[in-house]
Amino acid sequence: MSDDNIDEGRLDLVPMIDCIMLLLLFFILTTKFSSEEKAISSLLPTDKGQANSRPNKVEEPKQVNICIYPSGMEKGYQPSEYRDALLKMRQPGQSIDNAWLRIGNAQPIEIEGKTLSVKDGGKLTEHINSIHKFIGENMERYDVPGERKDQTMVIIHCFSGMSWRFALLAYDAVRYYEGQHAPPGFKFTGDPNQLLSMREVSFAPPRIRNYSANELGNELFEIIHMK
Repeated sequence: MSDDNIDEGRLDLVPMIDCIMLLLLFFILTTKFSSEEKAISSLLPTDKGQANSRPNKVEEPKQVNICIYPSGMEKGYQPSEYRDALLKMRQPGQSIDNAWLRIGNAQPIEIEGKTLSVKDGGKLTEHINSIHKFIGENMERYDVPGERKDQTMVIIHCFSGMSWRFALLAYDAVRYYEGQHAPPGFKFTGDPNQLLSMREVSFAPPRIRNYSANELGNELFEIIHMK
């Protein structure tokens, strides 16, 4: 501010105007306008005027569940009860001899673990054939017209406290059924790429262990009550 302005009682407003202009430019350049957001939100559907309408129900992916769990365990119990029954059925470190195999809501068939371990080939073959027949008869209920790769996928749920030979037996039985219904002239040569033209068959992912008291009981509850 010059001495002349002080003598005349006037203020030099040029520096203040410069500061105001700089601040104005700063706010203009850094402020985020919401016009684009409002434009997007105006295009999104709302529930106004649809009070009587119901939201569309999301359908779960269709699949055929094969459930394998200790024989004798029925539906209708709580996880803690399944846990207690499991403790009575086996001692720590021991395996479960017999299993129930169920497809969907069908009545289960019993798999005898000791029979799978015998050296008597005739008895073993008879038992395996009965399991193949059971799975084949129940799988026919889920077949739809079309190619084999378009059939409903199969997921095998085997209780983790049991031997995996039960799950592998179920897998082999489903693959045998698919081989029986393959197109004429089809022959599996062991090439994994051939499975792409067949029904999808997979195992349920392993459970995440949290080491809770009812962990095994919860797993049994889910598998036994699965449809």
